[in-house]
Amino acid sequence: MPAALTLHNIDDELYAAVRAYAAETKTSLGSAFKQLARRALGLPTAEEQARIDAWNEWEKLYGCLSEEEVRPLREALELQSQIDPEMWK
Repeated sequence: MPAALTLHNIDDELYAAVRAYAAETKTSLGSAFKQLARRALGLPTAEEQARIDAWNEWEKLYGCLSEEEVRPLREALELQSQIDPEMWK
């Protein structure tokens, strides 16, 4: 079950940085903070977890592959999932 968290005494520099990240990613301050916290702790973001889950489903459908076989496929999938902001201007 998700929990709520209230933060107090956030310094101006941190607040400005999270607010700038939120504006850059077009997300709320809460979503931006969660994304940054997950990244800092080495946890997958919700988007990354969705890709992991989709990959796991694909593996179930098409059979088990060795880690050696899977690694280049995951790397290729990750590259295809990245968006180049310059291409969308």
